[in-house]
Formats: sequence, structure tokens, C-alpha cells
Amino acid sequence: MTHSSKITPMNNGPLIVDSPPNLSGAAPAELDGKEKVALCRCGASANKPFCDGAHAKAGFESAPDHSKIRNAPLDYSGEVSGVAVTISYTPVLCTHAARCQAKAAAVFDPKKRPWIQPENGTLESIADVIAACPSGALRVSFGEQTAQHMTTGDIAIEVEKNGPYHVSNIPLDAEFNGAGASRAKYSLCRCGLSKNKPFCDGSHYDAKWTDDGAGAAD
Repeated sequence: MTHSSKITPMNNGPLIVDSPPNLSGAAPAELDGKEKVALCRCGASANKPFCDGAHAKAGFESAPDHSKIRNAPLDYSGEVSGVAVTISYTPVLCTHAARCQAKAAAVFDPKKRPWIQPENGTLESIADVIAACPSGALRVSFGEQTAQHMTTGDIAIEVEKNGPYHVSNIPLDAEFNGAGASRAKYSLCRCGLSKNKPFCDGSHYDAKWTDDGAGAAD
């Protein structure tokens, strides 16, 4: 797959993917050779992750409501192996994939205050978490570096079970909202509930949305 891949969110409709890569994750699909596919983002399709036109019946509206989201990043600093480390977290971009907790529970623990404590980890484990964060909600600076994401060159769309699309290295024809948002990796809403469309803001998690449910559009 070449960089001719592109994602275009249709107004009050699906995500159109030109030259799509194969889908991975909870809904793998071989798409090699297809010129384009339409992916559901209203949460109501009976053929998820693909669009079946349910958005029209559901009255899906794709306009975001930025008045109800917190855009500013939060910074958490500590010293690790003699190096000053600052982890920047943008809540509105977080999908609650919890890969940070799975990989470095001593650093990322929602039960603690602050919930991110860099000093409890290693430089390697922190870098591993930043690379694994699929949404771009986490960035890190080591020493005097500017806060950065860590990405690979893979071109991919991963479908998370009961969650969003995690996209890597595919241009998105949309305005990026969220402090420090990455254009190389981002997560797109699949449930129709996000206030930061087309991006996921974790609303599926709060609403306990599932692939098997009827879905909900706002």
C-alpha cells in the first residue's frame, strides 16, 4: 500500500477511505485492490465496521461540539535515571485504550494522584508506552527535547473492539483538534458519540457502547 491512501469524513456520513490498507484488530478485512471503502462512524451500522447507510435513519450529525471538551494538555514531570522527563497528556484525544497502564502500571495509574508519575518508570518503558499510545494523547520530552510522539512508518487502520479506529500514517482530510495532536497516528470515532468528531474522545467508554448494540448518534 502506498501513501495514496486517504481518509475523508463525509458530512453526516461515513469515513471514506481511498486506497485502503487491510483492516486489523477486532474486525480484520482484506481490502487489497479496493479503490475505496466506507467505514461506519455513526455507531448504528449492522455491518460494522462498514457503512450500510444507517446514519441517515439514525439522524447522525458529524459536527463536533468543542464547547464540551477540554483541549489543554496536562504535563507530568519527574526524573528518571538522571534525566528530566515530562509526559504531556491531552485528555480530549484519549480513547481509554489503556495500553499505557498495561505496559507501565507503575507510571500510569488512574487510582493515584497524579495519575502519571514518570519517576516510577524507566526511560525505555516510558518510550515504549508513548510509541504504543494509538491516539496521540501522550507525548514525551527527555531532557531539553521538545515534547514528541513516537511513531512507526506502518500504514494501518486497526479496529478496536467496542472502540475507535486507530489510524497510522494515512492523511486525514479534516481539521485536527487537540493540543499536540499527531497527524501520523490518531483515533477516529466509531460510536457516533464523540464531542470531538471525527476524533475519538473516549465517549464510547463512558457510554459503554458496544459493537453489538444498536449504537447511538447525537
